[in-house]
Amino acid sequence: MNHDDLYLKSVDIIKLNQHLSGGYVACPTFSIYNYSWFRDSAYIAYAMNLAGEYDSAERFHSWAVENINKRELQVRRMINGNLDNYEDILHTRYTLNGDEGSDEWENFQLDGFGVWLWSLYEYIQLSGRVLTESMKKAVKLVSDYLSVLWVKPCYDCWEEYRNEKHIYTMSSIYRGLQSVDKLLNRNSYHGISIQIRDWIINNGVTNGSLCKYEGSDAVDSSLLGVYFPNNVLGNRDPIMRRTVERIQRELYKKGGIHRYTSDTYYGGGIWILLTAWLGIWLVDDGKYLEAAEILDWICSKADINGLLAEQHSESLNDPSFLSYWNEKWGISAKPLLWSHAMYIILYKKLYPDK
Repeated sequence: MNHDDLYLKSVDIIKLNQHLSGGYVACPTFSIYNYSWFRDSAYIAYAMNLAGEYDSAERFHSWAVENINKRELQVRRMINGNLDNYEDILHTRYTLNGDEGSDEWENFQLDGFGVWLWSLYEYIQLSGRVLTESMKKAVKLVSDYLSVLWVKPCYDCWEEYRNEKHIYTMSSIYRGLQSVDKLLNRNSYHGISIQIRDWIINNGVTNGSLCKYEGSDAVDSSLLGVYFPNNVLGNRDPIMRRTVERIQRELYKKGGIHRYTSDTYYGGGIWILLTAWLGIWLVDDGKYLEAAEILDWICSKADINGLLAEQHSESLNDPSFLSYWNEKWGISAKPLLWSHAMYIILYKKLYPDK
């Protein structure tokens, strides 16, 4: 499948798997992923914006706004100081009808709400549409929620390491709060966002590069998000450059990117979406040929129907864990809508006029 065909197929797959409610299912064929995650969906909505599919993005953001606003009382309890009552947290994922899942899950994750605020800002900017009053209400609720909770350890974007303060998570909150000030034309969260940025620089750097979480000496590919979309550090910043160099050196194998070196989820394979994320960095760094090679690699991983999986097993950190996860949940999720979204974003980076 060529680049253009996979781009069009990716848009169609996302549209096909958007529920009537507006929620994007993470993966329609993988039962444990039959939910809409704020994180995944924020990137998916941004990709649909780039593709000119503004109605799709609007439907998701309306879904998100509805589900935040109907939980106003519990959010306000958190904002007003009940920070240890985790029954009142906003869950990281909801059913497509907007309900909380009945199964146990690592729901205390903050990065998705920061990324959602950024994605909503980009939707308003790219579509030229109006921020509604219900959107403003949800934006304010989420921003106040993040403003008081950013100091708390939470699960990372891989739904692991509950007791740590994760650098990607912090950067997502920073970006979200900065986006809100632009959305609302005020500086209500400027002071807190600067505090978060300072915290990242002071606590998130080990040996000159960003680390997975505070106090860690490991690198994680999610740290690419500190540059895009979170814009804490620019692509000329020496800390950011050393971080990407380390990601490429330690995690770039067999044409694709691993999450982190000790990852054992499905054996710790190569992730499509992370590989596209590196491609986005390479385009902005002027390395168009390398980014195009990544686009080629992703196309080669699409199946005969143009579906992209979550990860592939050519290079595994620990092959002994592959059978464990296959037996527990089945083969790796496919199609993963976040994978298709990141492909769209990279494609539009390389070919903005298409």
